[in-house]
Amino acid sequence: MNAKPLLYILFTMNCEPVSVKTVKHAPKTWSQSARTIEGFCDRLSKIGYPATLFVSAACAEEHGPLLEELAGRGIELGLYVHPPTLAGSRYPRHLGNYPAAEQRAMIAAATERFYDVIGSRPRSFRSGAFSASDATFQVLYELGFRQGSLSIPGRDLPREAISWNDAETAPHYVNPTDRLRAGVLPFLELPVTSDPDRWYRRGFPYELCIENSSVDDWHRPLIERTLEQLEAAHLPFRTLCFFTHNGLAYYRDDDPHSITVEQLLAYFDTLADRYELVPTTLAGAHQHFRQLLPSHEAPMSVLKLGE
Repeated sequence: MNAKPLLYILFTMNCEPVSVKTVKHAPKTWSQSARTIEGFCDRLSKIGYPATLFVSAACAEEHGPLLEELAGRGIELGLYVHPPTLAGSRYPRHLGNYPAAEQRAMIAAATERFYDVIGSRPRSFRSGAFSASDATFQVLYELGFRQGSLSIPGRDLPREAISWNDAETAPHYVNPTDRLRAGVLPFLELPVTSDPDRWYRRGFPYELCIENSSVDDWHRPLIERTLEQLEAAHLPFRTLCFFTHNGLAYYRDDDPHSITVEQLLAYFDTLADRYELVPTTLAGAHQHFRQLLPSHEAPMSVLKLGE
């Protein structure tokens, strides 16, 4: 009897500072942010799903004790950097608009602020609005980051330095000079799950953003299409990566986004006959990914879905 294929499932949250007018789902108050983060993690962890939180420096400073408590429960704390939201920011544009030296400076400063509060350095990274340039992965690696989720294949807003057309759709080690290609730099990029061939509005592909719509109308069709493509491509490392924000009301059972999460978790039960489900964090996914790489070979190159 053949073993069921493994399916790694990641729930991630972008933890923004309060009152960010340019960010649609930023929290209005720090109290709302704390309750949302805790509610989201509690809702998942009660049935064994750990979350990955991408935490802005300001959020780390405001929620330090809460974040330390969550980390002790297996929640991963990564770093989130969105230049326009940095305190006293001289950087009004998205991360990928800046040259490598300026990216390094702002990410390094945010890392130090995170470290001063949490007492450990983050190893996972996401940029605001999923912005990056061809220099970003090398900068992150040099600063000690070892995995990230910066891409949504198919998202294309070039003026904002958000350009992921023709990007790798499966987890991969990166090319340090070409953000769209797999390579040998041992920084794992794990894209948000998307359908790069279909857009719901200009520049935005269908993607596993929890708040986009209902499970039946949005998430289930996208997941089923993705799973079909993964099976057809015979990829050895299969993932579903969701994202959301800390400006929602995951602390309320009647909130529509809370209901969506509960319905997603129930839907995963229906996949258990076909897959061995592995709830994981981003760092945990990287550990599993390494196990697929023979020690004597270069990092695995992966195909884009549909190839």
